[in-house]
Amino acid sequence: MVKFFLGVVFFTLFLNASNLQVKIESFLGKNEYIIQKNLIDVLFKNEDRFLKSNGKVDDIAVLKELKDNGLLKLFYNSPQNLNLTFITKEGSFIVLKVINETLSLMGYNYFLTNKVVRNEDGFLWQISISTEHIVDPVIFASRLHSRGCFFEEIRRDSPIEWTYRINSENINIETIHMELDSTTQLKKPIRPYWIDVYGAKNIIINSKRADRWHPSIVFFDEKLNMVKSYKQESVVKRLKLEVPLNSKYVKISDFYTLDNIKRGLSIKIQ
Repeated sequence: MVKFFLGVVFFTLFLNASNLQVKIESFLGKNEYIIQKNLIDVLFKNEDRFLKSNGKVDDIAVLKELKDNGLLKLFYNSPQNLNLTFITKEGSFIVLKVINETLSLMGYNYFLTNKVVRNEDGFLWQISISTEHIVDPVIFASRLHSRGCFFEEIRRDSPIEWTYRINSENINIETIHMELDSTTQLKKPIRPYWIDVYGAKNIIINSKRADRWHPSIVFFDEKLNMVKSYKQESVVKRLKLEVPLNSKYVKISDFYTLDNIKRGLSIKIQ
C-alpha cells in the first residue's frame, strides 16, 4: 500500500512537471522552447513556485518569469491581427465593460468583435486587434485583478491567438462614490459619469448656468443590465429622478455631446 501511495505521488509530481513544460513551450513556441531549453531548466528548476495549491500550472507566474528574463516575445516583426478570446462562467455587460476599459488603459482603443456566444456553459467573447505587439498578459492580469477578476487559465493557441478564462465573480467597475445627502461637484467629463447609487432613493442633478444639458441617464443593476433610462432632447437645468429598485449604477451623459456639460454637473443622491 505504501509503495502504491508513493507511486501515485511520484506520478502526480511528474505529471505536473510535464504540464509545466508543456505550458512553457506553448507560451514560447516549439522552436524558441528548444533553443532556450537550458535556460528554461535553470529558471524553472524549482517547479513548485509555478504550481498552484491545487497542483495546476500558475500561468501568470510562468509568464512573469519568462517576461522578466526576456524570453516572452511581446513584439511582432510587422502588424498582425491579434485574436483574443475571453471566457467567463457568467456573461454580462459588466464583463465587456471592464475588459474594454482595461484594454483601453493599455493603449488598445480599437478592436473588432469576431464572435459572441452566450449559453448554459457561460459566455465567450472574441475580438481582433491590429497591433505590432501582443497584449502583455502579465500587465493585463494585474489590471484586471484590480477590478476583481483573475485568470483561471491562459492559453497561447498560436502566435496571434490567445485565450483567457476569467473568474469574474467579484468583478467591479470604476465609479464615482458619493455620500448620501451631500452634494458633489463633478468636473468636465472626458466620458460619461458612472455613479454608484446603491441604497439611494433619489438623485438630483443640476447643470451649470452657461451649459446646455440634454439629459441622457441610464440606470443599471449590479451586472450592468439596464433597469431604466431617461432621455430628453430639450435643455434641462435641474432634474430630480427616483432611483429605480435594484439599481446599482447610473450613467449620466448628454443626449448629443459631452461638450454641452463641459463645466461639469452638480449631483446629490439621497
